[in-house]
Amino acid sequence: MTEFEKVLAESELADGLEEADVRKLAAIAEPKVFARDEVIIREDDNNCDIYLLYDGWVSIEIQRFPYDASAQKLRVLRNKGVVGEFSFIDRSRRSATVRAQEEAKLLMLPCARLETLLSTDHRIGYLVMRNIARLLCSRIRNTNFELRNQLIW
Repeated sequence: MTEFEKVLAESELADGLEEADVRKLAAIAEPKVFARDEVIIREDDNNCDIYLLYDGWVSIEIQRFPYDASAQKLRVLRNKGVVGEFSFIDRSRRSATVRAQEEAKLLMLPCARLETLLSTDHRIGYLVMRNIARLLCSRIRNTNFELRNQLIW
């Protein structure tokens, strides 16, 4: 396995995929390197690429108010974190900004190529979409717990 195949194989996106499936995903992936404080995804942009962080860490931020230049950090992701899945699923504008907190290395799964792979190989398509659904469920559940804890205290 190549380095990128290993990164993908260890990610939440690849749960249940066979080695040949991971090779197909790796074939469409593009390595990207972002410097400290560089924006990877900008809130309100209109693209749907998915990114898999494999070295470094990034913050997920939202604007508090349209007229406020400061951003509110929601979460920090470290190695093997996945970002961009919301817009991939529903093709809506980006709901948050993702910013490198130090040099960050990511694999980008370009939206169009990923969509083509998932629609032509139904087994990979089912498993990756199931894995994205699990990831989204986990994030929503964690957000619910955090909100509940804030309301209780």
